[in-house]
Amino acid sequence: MYRLTGFLYRNIVKKVIFLFPADGVHEATLSFGKKLGKYSFIKKLIAKLWRYDNFILEQNLAGLNFKNPVGLSAGFDYNADLVEILPSIGFGFNTAGTLTHEAYNGNSPPMLGRLPKSKSLLVNKGFKNKGVKNILNSMSSNKNSLRGVSIGATNKPYTSFDSMVENLVTGFHDAENFKNFNYYELNISCPNLQNIQNLENKLDSPSGLKQVLSKLEILNINRLVFIKMPLEKSLEEIKELIETARPFSFIKGLIFSNLVKDRSNPAFDSEEIKNAGKGGFSGKPVEEKSNELIRYAYKLCGDRFLLIGVGGVFIPEDAYKKILYGASLVQLITGMIYMGPQQVGYINKKLAEFLKRDGFKNIKEAIGTKA
Repeated sequence: MYRLTGFLYRNIVKKVIFLFPADGVHEATLSFGKKLGKYSFIKKLIAKLWRYDNFILEQNLAGLNFKNPVGLSAGFDYNADLVEILPSIGFGFNTAGTLTHEAYNGNSPPMLGRLPKSKSLLVNKGFKNKGVKNILNSMSSNKNSLRGVSIGATNKPYTSFDSMVENLVTGFHDAENFKNFNYYELNISCPNLQNIQNLENKLDSPSGLKQVLSKLEILNINRLVFIKMPLEKSLEEIKELIETARPFSFIKGLIFSNLVKDRSNPAFDSEEIKNAGKGGFSGKPVEEKSNELIRYAYKLCGDRFLLIGVGGVFIPEDAYKKILYGASLVQLITGMIYMGPQQVGYINKKLAEFLKRDGFKNIKEAIGTKA
């Protein structure tokens, strides 16, 4: 079923939807997925077709039971429209957002673009969302699935870095009033925020991160918190950020990594990147550096932090490589858009086969074996 669905998606469905602007297709997908999630029989049917479960993929991480290691990354379901349908598709967990204290309508369109030859997407939403309270008020309670929310600073002008930090922390404070999700992602590395160039500090600097974490510590957050790390920094800079986060016990994991900004990245097709609009880029141009950072972080702090690998996960081998390098979990968006929604279950099925082939009894045994 995976191969048939994938063939039909890539050769018919994708060719049709790629004729239309990406922004409109994305909005239509969210609306359609939200409607499907309201019907139990549809969810059961989709799960029967696509979802794959196997005990070899299950792991308990910091008190949460993950049925499989493949999650939906933040940035796709930014208003939590898909939380009901995503588990049926096959995701072991999913992240809504990035959510902010205040609502934001998004950057000037187009906010999305496609680079098929580069296996990448242009992303320039700038944390488009309806606001933390509005979204979590309308989000259903979670029963058998793991879901998280990514929190960031509202995309607006700030008079000072302190005021930006206060806005971000207030977003967490808003979310703490709700019980319908399991974990947080702290987004310190979005490349598409406006009006932050002239601030005296940055969220993804050691001093800026320390200021944020010191403020969050006061909230006594009981849920897991993962930090979404920047991509285009040196290993020494990443080490400084890791060491800044290490003393804060409520930070349980690190996500590697966010979008590419450097347009000289060799993974880009030269013509596609020359004609691309404003924004950051996902997919294959992220993969190599993401894998490098996962290996580095696992050796440096694998005993302290859980690692989540993001960037360039299209086929099962991509996900397995990140796991062997040190990621306990992986996330994707771009791979699903190019390969089809059935790819989530297919990746899990093949991961189980790879683990058995290589003599592992559980996925935890494989994590970091090639770091």
